[in-house]
Amino acid sequence: MKTWKKIALALSTVLVVACHHDDNNSQTETATQPLLPQKELRGVWMATVWGLDWPRGNYDADAQKASYVAYMDLFEQNNINAVFVQVRGMADAFYKSDYEPWSKYITGEADKDPGYDVLRFMIDEAHKRGIAFHAWLNPYRVSTKKATDANFPELDSRIPQTMTVDYKTIRVYNPALPEVRQRIFDIVKDLITKYNVDGVHIDDYFYPALTAGESIKDANDFMRFAPKDAEGKPSITVEDFRRNNVDLTVKGIHDVIQATRPEVAFTVSPAADPAYNYDRMYADVLKWSREGWTEAIIPQLYFPMGSAQTNFNHRLHWWSQFTFNNALLVGYGTYKFGSVQTPAYQSAAELSNQFAFAKRYKKVMGSVLYSAKDLTENPVNILAAIKEAYKLPAVLPYLGKYTATLPATPTNVRANGKTLQWNGAEGAYYAVYRSNGVGKEAVTVAVTRQQEVALADAGTYFVTAVSKKDNAESKPSAMVEVR
Repeated sequence: MKTWKKIALALSTVLVVACHHDDNNSQTETATQPLLPQKELRGVWMATVWGLDWPRGNYDADAQKASYVAYMDLFEQNNINAVFVQVRGMADAFYKSDYEPWSKYITGEADKDPGYDVLRFMIDEAHKRGIAFHAWLNPYRVSTKKATDANFPELDSRIPQTMTVDYKTIRVYNPALPEVRQRIFDIVKDLITKYNVDGVHIDDYFYPALTAGESIKDANDFMRFAPKDAEGKPSITVEDFRRNNVDLTVKGIHDVIQATRPEVAFTVSPAADPAYNYDRMYADVLKWSREGWTEAIIPQLYFPMGSAQTNFNHRLHWWSQFTFNNALLVGYGTYKFGSVQTPAYQSAAELSNQFAFAKRYKKVMGSVLYSAKDLTENPVNILAAIKEAYKLPAVLPYLGKYTATLPATPTNVRANGKTLQWNGAEGAYYAVYRSNGVGKEAVTVAVTRQQEVALADAGTYFVTAVSKKDNAESKPSAMVEVR
């Protein structure tokens, strides 16, 4: 048994509904100024494969833009500060690519130019509202089909057939091939060079989950590429060979991002069950986290609270131990509310309880909701729970590996009646805080691109500058009394 599995087994006997002893925010008695609230990413996954969240089968460009803007407005109104948009779900692209065709989910037809730069529009509309844009990619999936006797869609001429493998209902890029890995790296580099994305994101699809009776078609690849012993036989198991193939892909994506635009955050959203990731997807997520190949891990904790080892609180406790120096974000399954016949999912109170439990963990630096349409459809009034959890604005966390260059601290902070004004440098946005006193946690009042904000209450306020590049935050400004 692998070491991490032994650790997981030991942890499974621990009752985790009590608050972890390291998860209360500590107060520094020697502080000479207010404490800043913990930074928090509040994201939403927007699935585009099959048009699930967007554009939902609407192929008119103006209607698509209006639908996306409506999403962004809703997110802004609810203090959501990040969106994870699926821009490559089926070896396709939501932008003009030299490697793969325009996605058929934009126009209804593969490789049809939609007449506008879809990705640039999406990024710009997000950034206008202070929402970070993470480009969500699926590394290997090429196409799917519902029936085993149906044909796969015709393979685009830019995709070499020798790079793909067909199974009963899914066609994938072959994870064992070095040229497939290089193609993925080239696609990532092309994307982050052309577009001002804030992050690159991959989810939980690695080696394909196959139908009953199927097996991975990699016997020849294993003999060709696996390391050999003195007798010329593979010196590792085929399972470790597969895990190494995925390791090389993940590390390579990390390396190309660091070499091209290191401020771009690389995040991974694995399944909640570490054994499933390791044994079925051949995804050694703990290794990636331990080696620092990712900046944030977002496990999909799509389960209700409870006492079983598979419940939300137990899974969260487990992941809080094994994300190492990565940020830990919680993936919430909002899609289950009202649609899954489980008592917990018939009330938004379950979501509120999950938010409250996650706040006990200092390790948790935010949340991502799956998926966008749930916020508009609002089953069992989950939006009320989201509004309450996100009622105050939040500053995005710095996720970079390099030593951050802090923006210049805002100057000339002044009150003009109930309006707070300041001077700041280019390349920054601003966080406005209300002080609760020396050594006490301040309250985030506003996160803004402007250099002024109208205040509702009297009090003592200060401002910080936050880098648009990587969310590094300046030292606090001078305090100003607003009466």
